[in-house]
Amino acid sequence: MKRFIERFGHRPIDSIRAVEVEQYKRSRLLDDKAAKETVGKEIRRLKAAFNRGVEWKELDINPLAPVKTPRGVRIVAVKFYDRAAMRRLYWANPARAPLWLFMAHTGLRRGEVIGLEKSSMVAGRILIESDPDESGAGRTMSGKWREVPLNRYARWAIRHLPDPLVSVHKDTVSDWFAKDAAAAEIGVHLHRLRHTFCAHMVMAGAPLRRVQLLAGHADYATTEKYYAHLTPEGQEEAVAKLNF
Repeated sequence: MKRFIERFGHRPIDSIRAVEVEQYKRSRLLDDKAAKETVGKEIRRLKAAFNRGVEWKELDINPLAPVKTPRGVRIVAVKFYDRAAMRRLYWANPARAPLWLFMAHTGLRRGEVIGLEKSSMVAGRILIESDPDESGAGRTMSGKWREVPLNRYARWAIRHLPDPLVSVHKDTVSDWFAKDAAAAEIGVHLHRLRHTFCAHMVMAGAPLRRVQLLAGHADYATTEKYYAHLTPEGQEEAVAKLNF
């Protein structure tokens, strides 16, 4: 907030024009040499603050509403499991192993697994459909639907799971995983199974765009930020082999 206040703090909020904020943003990027990710974070936080002011009826307008945030690709070193870690997880509690196997081989979020029925599995694929609430948001974060192919491990897991696959609250699933993962000494965050699905696909050579679709990321930048650094080496050699 400090830089923004230095620039506009002497002005009434409703006198600040969007074009001036765009100039401020450009100055941060070009003159201050700030990273796109940094400036984007600043703008998003300012927007959120002004939105809250409008919500509380302390402000009539949000001067940053029409301003777009710059988007940069920031590499995030996500943690995921290797084969040995997954085997330890399975043996930590064999009764729940099919659930963890299914989630690791489909990349489903915990909210997508809850109440999922076996009738959603058709022709070797699982259909994840949005279930809109009053706000229009769906079960998937993008509010859309997607199909995920089921490999032999996922199909085995389904045969050993009830129907629906999970009938408890999502927090209970997280508690189950935390207990089993702690026993296996591999870290206790359930979302790491989803990272495992995406990371191993990328390392196997799957295009990032394909990973985005299978994971249900609304924005390609999310996939790129988390997994681009895991792409196999040797792409230059592959391009060099083109002959047409």
